Amino acid sequence: MQQKSFKALVNKYSPIVSNTATRILRDSQSAQDVHQEVFLEIWRRWHKFNGQTNWNAYIYKITIRKAIRLAKHQKTRTSLLEHQEHPASNNEPDENLKAVELHKKLAGCIAKLPKRQAQVFVLSRMEGLRAEKIAEMMDCSKETIRVHLHRALKKLAKELGDYLV
Repeated sequence: MQQKSFKALVNKYSPIVSNTATRILRDSQSAQDVHQEVFLEIWRRWHKFNGQTNWNAYIYKITIRKAIRLAKHQKTRTSLLEHQEHPASNNEPDENLKAVELHKKLAGCIAKLPKRQAQVFVLSRMEGLRAEKIAEMMDCSKETIRVHLHRALKKLAKELGDYLV
């Protein structure tokens, strides 16, 4: 029974884990590593979970935490995006290079943010979740989420100022 429940959880949440990790890391191989780590950690702690676990919130939290940790521990943060294609406003090579550079810089900046700010930024801006939903997932108030998001955006704007002309 335990294995069936775990398999059902993996089947249900695999797309969320993969998509979230890919959005953060912009590298499918690194995202796959995060995917495996997330479900391995859940399996190791499976006996501690009860029927009250908010899986949606837990999956997002652990995925974001592991993806950011992986980004921090890469030898060079910029290598996370080197082999990934990035959309640009047009097909000029110069624009593509600028888009790649921006994605590299953003991944590095997110990795430098405090944990809660990084989580809120990813959930809000990359996953498109509303403050109410994030507050519910992170078990805090909407105002707290807005403060974390404001601080994260302020720090990212400062770091990415040259790219935001």
